[in-house]
Amino acid sequence: MSAIHVLPSSIIDTQSVQPKMLVKVSHANYRNPENFHQQNASIMSNQQMQLYPPSSQRYYLSTNSPSIKQGSIKTDAFEDTIQNSNLSKKDINVQVWKKLRPILIGFIVTLALALCAIAGLVIFITVKPNEKSSSSSSFTQQTCDSTCVMSGTPYRPSTIAYWPFNGNLYDSNNIYSGIYMPTTSSPSYVVGDIDQSISLNGTSYVLVNSHFLNLSYRSWTIEAWIFLYDVTTEHGIFSQCQSSTTTDKCLNIGVKNKRLYCSFYNDDVYGATFLTASSTKWYHIAFVYDYSLMKQSIYLNGVLDGTTWTSGTSSGPYKGTTGTVTIGREYSGYYFKGDIDHLQVTSVAKTACQILQDASLTAYYSFDVDVLNLDLSNNYINGLSNSISTVSGRINEGYLFQGTSAYFQTTAFTAYRSGRSFSVSLWVKPYSVVGGTLIHLSTNNDGSGTACFDLLGFSSTGQLIANLYYSDGCCVWTCSCHYSTSIGGPFINTTIWTHIVLTYSSSNGMALYTNGTLNAVSDAFTSFSTNVYAFTSRPYMTVGNPSNTAFVPSGCLTASPALSPGHYQGVIDDLRIYSRELTTSEICSLFNP
Repeated sequence: MSAIHVLPSSIIDTQSVQPKMLVKVSHANYRNPENFHQQNASIMSNQQMQLYPPSSQRYYLSTNSPSIKQGSIKTDAFEDTIQNSNLSKKDINVQVWKKLRPILIGFIVTLALALCAIAGLVIFITVKPNEKSSSSSSFTQQTCDSTCVMSGTPYRPSTIAYWPFNGNLYDSNNIYSGIYMPTTSSPSYVVGDIDQSISLNGTSYVLVNSHFLNLSYRSWTIEAWIFLYDVTTEHGIFSQCQSSTTTDKCLNIGVKNKRLYCSFYNDDVYGATFLTASSTKWYHIAFVYDYSLMKQSIYLNGVLDGTTWTSGTSSGPYKGTTGTVTIGREYSGYYFKGDIDHLQVTSVAKTACQILQDASLTAYYSFDVDVLNLDLSNNYINGLSNSISTVSGRINEGYLFQGTSAYFQTTAFTAYRSGRSFSVSLWVKPYSVVGGTLIHLSTNNDGSGTACFDLLGFSSTGQLIANLYYSDGCCVWTCSCHYSTSIGGPFINTTIWTHIVLTYSSSNGMALYTNGTLNAVSDAFTSFSTNVYAFTSRPYMTVGNPSNTAFVPSGCLTASPALSPGHYQGVIDDLRIYSRELTTSEICSLFNP
């Protein structure tokens, strides 16, 4: 606690007046002055006060101070003159000055201290941090180009129905669960782009007839991930039809002439991109109807692919008030041949930015106290944690990692297929940088497996290292199939916040950014080659530790410059995983939230 200063006795009558004090507290957890006085009442009443020379500290004078006594200066001087009429004019002036001098000195000192107090209060208010934000280090705010990375879909938006197809046909709202058709067969589920997906063979589909799904006279968005086995014929993805011969009363969404299309019947829109059937290619598709603008739009992989808006004519609205929903089949009988994953219907016309985020933000973990391990992206890939504490973060709250058993784990890394681009963004505030794992990928949940490696971490000397799996395809006894390549970034300081972004694409290789600045790049290479089958499904991503067993797994891939695997000590906040290579403008936006 700062020293307590009292004005000299020449100014304040210490026998009759109890000075009032303003105590300045610089404790890091200071929030409420009333709490401070309650907690330190004994200190303030029992501590013997000492006199100090005037300084820039703040003071308050008692209301009984001579500088604010009742009665005017002129009245006191007049009464003294009557009582001492035999004094000379010079003596009277001397007497008056003797009375005025301490009052004037007290007034000047009081005024100076009041000005200091006001200046200090202004400074305190100006520099006081926003309590909703964290105790972050100060950064120079950068001007960034407008991007979509901070404009995602709000958590759990106005969802009407959502079918994840994770081994069942349930709607996540338990309203529109489906029935596999024909009923004589059983549904088949395979590895999807997000968890599992339903596989349809061109003769099967999902029937939803438990409740009417109302899309008439309103805005809506229908999104899904699709994997095409064939594009030579027409393929139905989603349908609801009241009348197949009445304009705007039969909704069909699918692939026709190798392009996406959306039809209300006699009110259609087509995408511009020709789709292909591929053994590795998933498409994110979105169909948006804006009732206020009377506009249909189609998005492919987060990018606008077709719209009725450019023609200048209104579209719709969709007017169907009855009819069952079919997934994987059009009303007219065209079936889907391929896989469908994470089909979602929402009651809003999503923006272009929201669609892009839904297509490319694989997972987003804010680590705030109200959501903890929940994924705030549109994919709901929730994680789990162990021995974690929630503390003040860079943005609201973050996770504190202490001890060998602290970790956060998810399966949100989807770029394990050949050459797929990705980006990882996070804030770190390390307490130690003598080694430590930030992100570890593995085929087993304990951090081990046929392929395992630290994606991000520190060297034994505190250098930030990025490390990524690749293969040269030499799968014979004389050489190994599995390798990794690494790049070294800057040496990271402790106890301050650092923003880290790692990007990858097969054409540009790896790029490592800190605080919005590019630090290191690699040569172009293809990660997770198709002729290597170490990763047949999404790997486990362990954050803050290379394992969930408190031991460093053996046999994991390293390269030069080398990381020093081990448990991380410090805070991590705002972890985001993308399925594309972020631009420098987007990285700038993430660094300046």
